[in-house]
Amino acid sequence: VRGIDVVCRYGGEEFVVVMPDTDVAYAYSVSDRLRKSIETTPIEISRAPGKLNITISIGIAKSEGDSDTAEALLHRADQALYRAKRTGRNRVVADAA
Repeated sequence: VRGIDVVCRYGGEEFVVVMPDTDVAYAYSVSDRLRKSIETTPIEISRAPGKLNITISIGIAKSEGDSDTAEALLHRADQALYRAKRTGRNRVVADAA
């Protein structure tokens, strides 16, 4: 991500990346690059088999303007995330709005 982006943990296994002044196509590109990197980089663990392959599902939502709230934006991103999980996991899904 860029220096102006904000990355934070949002729950037990959820993270949020806020990307100001970014269109959905660029956010999708960054998200898919991150997804592929995680998918192809096993995590080393101390027990057999010694490595663990993991994947991630990502939901993207775009702000609808100055009247949009953080709660509404997070809700749309969460809905997109759950669509990614329901449709096979290990994928990026953008909010339809």
